[in-house]
Amino acid sequence: MRINILKNNYYIDIVNNEDNKLRSYLASFPKSRFLLLSDDNVYRIYKDRIRKILDGLGFEVFIIEQGEHSKSIENYTKINKFLLEKNFTRSDKIIAFGGGVVGDLGGFVASTYLRGIDLISIPTSLLAMVDSSVGGKNGVNFLGLKNQIGTFYFPKIVYIDTSFLDTLDERNMRNGFTEIFKASLLSDKEFYYYLKNTNDLDFEKVIKRAIEIKLSFVENDEFDNGKRQMLNLGHTLGHALEALSKGELNHGESVAIGMAYMTKLANCLGLGKKDLEDELIETFSKYKIPTNYKFSSSQVIDLIRHDKKIKDNMINLIIPIEVGRAVQKKVSIEELEKLLNMVS
Repeated sequence: MRINILKNNYYIDIVNNEDNKLRSYLASFPKSRFLLLSDDNVYRIYKDRIRKILDGLGFEVFIIEQGEHSKSIENYTKINKFLLEKNFTRSDKIIAFGGGVVGDLGGFVASTYLRGIDLISIPTSLLAMVDSSVGGKNGVNFLGLKNQIGTFYFPKIVYIDTSFLDTLDERNMRNGFTEIFKASLLSDKEFYYYLKNTNDLDFEKVIKRAIEIKLSFVENDEFDNGKRQMLNLGHTLGHALEALSKGELNHGESVAIGMAYMTKLANCLGLGKKDLEDELIETFSKYKIPTNYKFSSSQVIDLIRHDKKIKDNMINLIIPIEVGRAVQKKVSIEELEKLLNMVS
């Protein structure tokens, strides 16, 4: 299954257990060397498999610790130093083999080393497959703020092999399903109810549809100035909660809670269907995705003040008003704090 993104000159392959196809693709660059960037957990599980794919192709390996803390300026510097010491040139390529942290860090390095070398993305988590590996965003965290420094940079290929999901635990699967549900809430009612009511999901089709929805928002708005901002549903509050929880909440859980609170705000603002909050909570509970978290509005607002999407003290909230439809609503930071006090 292939999705071509002609405008940005790359494509997304969705396969199941097709290592020979990946090896053939990598072997089509005989003059290139590869840096395999991965985290210690993914590399431990798939070391033999990925090294067999790369055998004889000329590659180096750089391993980071698993976890959000590794998406740092320090690791960015270490990888650049490693590339320089190993004499990597513009004809060489970085393979980001792992979840969102590896993809974001690898993309940032690829976009800036020698002013840009090719990136090959091989996401191994559901979240990375449907979200962070698609759309060109990358970056690192800085001073406790998520994705504070980064670029927009597209890979040569995103190679999604669903067999990597076989070793993913339930919590990390839920992490990805949050972003899949977000996509359906934004623009595909039929897809939402398929996810809600079907017990035997076709993962390749689910991943493909989630990606197609995301690409429909990214198209013609690569730099996040208009339509693409709809993809921030749940993220403004979610990113703040993720930072505030100090690791207690993962990305998907934080965004899910953010989405649930946006349905509450929709009711406060008189914008949404009154039963949407209950609908979302019911659906998320089936997947054991959390929808509530105790927080201090003032602490959350302190973090949101650093959100890169703020302009002139105004932030653009994405408000779901019914399944398959959402709207943008600009509010001041002070107004947002009042709204959060009403629903928290």
